Amino acid sequence: MITFRRILTWTATPAGVGAALLVGRTYPGGWGVAALVAVAGAVISTIAALLPQESEHRRDVWRAWFHHRERMARLRLAAVEARSGSTRRADDHEPSG
Repeated sequence: MITFRRILTWTATPAGVGAALLVGRTYPGGWGVAALVAVAGAVISTIAALLPQESEHRRDVWRAWFHHRERMARLRLAAVEARSGSTRRADDHEPSG
């Protein structure tokens, strides 16, 4: 069974490459834009192909990604607090002598 995702992946990538080549040939300096469009199209197609199609599984992927981002943010905040706490202790300490 052919799904909408497969049809989109099969048609969007060649259409995007064709549009990028047209831009590259038409405008001066357009090859940089064409390369950017080609890379963006490849990334979008890959992400669409890798995400699960079942809504429950797709929800689980997004939920895991958000939990990972929250965990990384908490770790970054804890590291900043630890650094600022250690500098405060060094500043509060009076020099001997």
